[in-house]
Amino acid sequence: MASYEDLGFGKFKIYVELGYDERGKRNRRTKTITATSQRDLNKKIRDFEIKCFNEKDEPIDKITFSSFVEKWIKNHVEPNLTLTSKETYAYLLNECGVLDHFGNMKLKDIKKFHIVEYLANEQANHKPSIPNKYLLLKSIFARALEWDVIHLNPTAGIKEPKREKKKVDYYNEEELNHLFKVLDDCYPKHRIMIKLAAIGGLRRGEILGIREESLDFENNTIYIDKQLRYDKKKKKFYLAPVKNKKPRTVYFPKEFMEELKKYHVEFKARRMQVGNLWRSIHDDNDNMINLLLVREDGYPTHLNTMRNEWDKIIKRYELKHISFHQLRHSCASLMVKKGVNFKVIQERLGHANIGITLDLYSHLEEDQHKESTNVFEHLF
Repeated sequence: MASYEDLGFGKFKIYVELGYDERGKRNRRTKTITATSQRDLNKKIRDFEIKCFNEKDEPIDKITFSSFVEKWIKNHVEPNLTLTSKETYAYLLNECGVLDHFGNMKLKDIKKFHIVEYLANEQANHKPSIPNKYLLLKSIFARALEWDVIHLNPTAGIKEPKREKKKVDYYNEEELNHLFKVLDDCYPKHRIMIKLAAIGGLRRGEILGIREESLDFENNTIYIDKQLRYDKKKKKFYLAPVKNKKPRTVYFPKEFMEELKKYHVEFKARRMQVGNLWRSIHDDNDNMINLLLVREDGYPTHLNTMRNEWDKIIKRYELKHISFHQLRHSCASLMVKKGVNFKVIQERLGHANIGITLDLYSHLEEDQHKESTNVFEHLF
């Protein structure tokens, strides 16, 4: 029900009564508007009343999945999670059909069977990101239980769907040697970026997050503590902690660090030449961030640009096609073949735990397992 108060000079305050909430508190919305006639006033009252009823909070026992998700995003995702996690959740909800499937169902009516059936159908239809959809639903219903919106968590006891084991493709030692030879003819920045991935095992964001202060030419190391990210909504670059929030120091061959030092000297000369037109990004305190692998004018290099340039190099030199990320696998694979301790490989790659490293690369030791039987031959 709507009413209004005449404030004079063509201004009116509209009141819309929405009843009482579960605590017995009166629920009333107000809005001050300007109207030129009674007809205009009636229209604005009607429009505001419809808007209020469309946005009216649902009682907890009638709240739908989509309504709860809005509150889950507002009260949990937005204040607590990284931008990457927010974008992933938004993709799963809106692009991958989770909201389309569960959106209109009342939250309390969603049972374990509904989730098991949904995941099974997704699996049968070869839909993507099934394990991630499961983790998304698990997070949503865990908060619903914690906030007393539901009394039982329908995801409890449901096993996480198995992740499809992706084939780890990479360059072997001979292919890496060939790659490094053709890189001599490439643009210096692209050559450095590719070697940082193939020798250091760095991720794209970590490579682009390297600053001048990250370099230690005396000890031939680079400190990896940040990654470059891009906020699509704000359309701006920013530095975020590395994956797993575990900074690490990565050692490089002396020859590569000398090459990097030469690039750094030329980089500083170029920045001085550009002067005030240098387009560096700044931190929250408005301090310039001294990113190393940037465009000619100092503006950050986009992650997609790095991938595109790598694809061009593959095509130009007719290299075996692997993704830029698989240069990181090439680094790890070579270390496995050379007998480097898995703990050292884990720390170099920045994996959260050694289990991830073993799961990805232990199959490469198959030849070594076969050779290990040779030690028993003298017994027969």
